Formats: sequence, C-alpha cells, structure tokens
Amino acid sequence: MTRFITKILLYYLPFIFIYGFYEFNVKKNISGDLGVLGQIQFGKQYNENLEQNYLLNNFVQDTFVFSNENIFLSKDKNIVTIGDSYSRQGIFGYQNYLAHILGNSIINVIILPGFNQFETAVSLLNSNIIDESNCQFIILQFVDRQAIFWLKNLNFELLYQFPETIEKQIDNSNNSDLFRFVSWIRLQFGYDRPYRKFNLKYDCFSHNYYSRTCFTYIDDLDFIKTKHEDILKAKENLTILSKKFSDKGIKIIFLIGADKYDVYRPFMTNDSLPVDTTTDVLSDLPDVCIINTKPLLQEMVRNGDKDVFMVNDSHWSYKASEAVANQIAHEIEFLK
Repeated sequence: MTRFITKILLYYLPFIFIYGFYEFNVKKNISGDLGVLGQIQFGKQYNENLEQNYLLNNFVQDTFVFSNENIFLSKDKNIVTIGDSYSRQGIFGYQNYLAHILGNSIINVIILPGFNQFETAVSLLNSNIIDESNCQFIILQFVDRQAIFWLKNLNFELLYQFPETIEKQIDNSNNSDLFRFVSWIRLQFGYDRPYRKFNLKYDCFSHNYYSRTCFTYIDDLDFIKTKHEDILKAKENLTILSKKFSDKGIKIIFLIGADKYDVYRPFMTNDSLPVDTTTDVLSDLPDVCIINTKPLLQEMVRNGDKDVFMVNDSHWSYKASEAVANQIAHEIEFLK
C-alpha cells in the first residue's frame, strides 16, 4: 500500500510543482490585457508607476440608454461619446482629459450586447433619441483594425430597441484558476498565442525588462487581408453617416483609435514587416471630420515619449489619452 501511494505521489509531484510555480510566481505577476491573454509576467509595479500620474477626478458619465431621458443633456453636458474599449478607460481615458480641458462633463454611451458603435449611433439617430437630447457633438471612436469591416457592413435602417434590463454576462469557464493554468501551459508550447511581440530599435517603454519589446494583439495584423473594394465601401458609408448627423444639426467627430502595431511599426528592428495604410484613406474625406490618432502617437514616440501605449496592454496610456483629448478639443473649437 505504501509503495502504491509513493508511486501515485511521484506521478503527480511534477504537476503539483508546476501548478505551485504558476500559482505563487506567475499568476501574481500578470498585468494588462495582453498579460492576461498571454499569461505574461509583466509585474504590478509598472502599472502602479503609471497610476501615479492619473487625474484625480472622473467627469465622464457612463450610461446605458433605457429611454430618451437617459441621454438628455444639459448645457454643460452637450458632448456624447460612443466607442469601444478605448472609450472605457475611465479616469485615464481621453474623454476625462477632454472633460477637464473643456470644463464640461461628458456622456459616454455604453454599447448594448450584439451592437458595435456604428450600429449604436445609427439606431439612436433613426429612433430620434440623439437629436432630442440637446446633443451638439458626438465623438464616434473606433479601433483601426475593425473599422473597415464594421463600416462596409453598416445597416442604415437600424432602430434602437430599449433594453428592459442589462445583465452582465460572465463566462466563468474562462476565469477559473484551472482554465488559466491550462492556458498558461499551452502557451508555453506555442499554442493559442493571442499576441505577437516585436523588437524595437530603442527604449519605448519604462518597463525594467521589456523596454525594447512591443507586445501587440494578434488581430492588429488583420489589415493584410483587407480588400480594396471593402475600403471603398467603408469610405462611402462613412460619408453617408456623417451627412445623416449633419442633417440633424449634430456635429460628429470620427476618432480612429490607432492599433498598437501601427504606432510602433516604424520603430521595429525588422524593416520588412508590413505597414498598415487601410484607414489612412479615411482621413481626407471631404466634409467629414476624422481624427486619425496614428500620426500623432507616432510623433510622440519619435520624440522620445515612453509608454504612449502600455507595454502590457493593447490600449494607449494616459499620455496618449491627454494628447488625443487636446486634438479633439482643437477640432471642437474649430467646428463651433
């Protein structure tokens, strides 16, 4: 019996050791969305250092639209933002810096499940919700890598359906310790890797170990599959969308959230890597106000600014948020 138990222990001992290593060494040092997706040990100190520079107050009001009253704006709340995760960064997001610059609070419309920001904007407009809310400016933010696909498939006949309730959907299967442990093991052998990493020519991040490494979301390179006819359709729909808001007396600013790969591509050591130009053609459409953040953020990196994006995350940092907010404020002043 003792020999049998000893064999069982010897068989399971390596697994127990590996799990213990993950639980007490790897897990506690994971940070950032790329850190979570790729189970990468970036540590916690990096984020703590960035957080010391955040604004103290958040003047952005996140809201679900349950009725016309939810989005009714007063004179000091005449700006609405609709966007993806770039628009949900809270206290260090571009909207909060913009609110501080303008001295106004900002309403951020939360997108309903199953919708993207373009569909949300169209449905709110078609349902006469936006134009009844005293809205003067809408900032429609979208990430570069998804822009063409969403725009080319945009349905301009959508109507907004008020939800009765908003229930947070939680998929516990992807959040359990066992799932993350198995995911970490698979990633060590190169399976299911959701990120790419590139060497940089000089220090672009303040991280002690990864100062010259750029981690990006794997979908940042999906632009190589984009078709020319899709870009043309996206341009056409963007112009139509802009005119629809203009006809209702609402000024709309399209904000392209640059992909991390695109921003750091000129500073990567491998000069043969592809260059993304798919959304550059959107920037010069007549009578359409578009802010393409890529040139702005690239210039910051070129000037030696570190952590324009967070090393452990697919999103930009507070530094980029502030720079983008200043550019938006300039556009708003121009459009008044």
